[in-house]
Amino acid sequence: MVKRAKGSDALSHLFSQALVAVQTLRNSPEGRERFAEKVAAARQGHGLPEDFRPSKVVFAILLKDGTDLTADTLFPFSQVTLVQTARTLETWGVQVEVIGIASTPSAATSTGIRRLAA
Repeated sequence: MVKRAKGSDALSHLFSQALVAVQTLRNSPEGRERFAEKVAAARQGHGLPEDFRPSKVVFAILLKDGTDLTADTLFPFSQVTLVQTARTLETWGVQVEVIGIASTPSAATSTGIRRLAA
């Protein structure tokens, strides 16, 4: 789940999307089937196992103006919403990871991805 966030509203939407996506993949055979078809098409026929269930959600976030994503720079409302979302997902057996996306790659990583330590 990837989002450029100029405010907490964008991140609230992102976190809600994750909840809906996981619920759909866990509880809707039709949703799982459509997702599996898309994965197979994208991976040239290498699809998902029949018993696939989501086990991890990664939130990749680019903050406004390229601010580094840390526990202190994440919008306060988003901090609370993220914790609530993570708790819900974890009760469903789904791990949550949050990574920051740098606006320009840093010298430390060529990908521009920075992991948020909670």
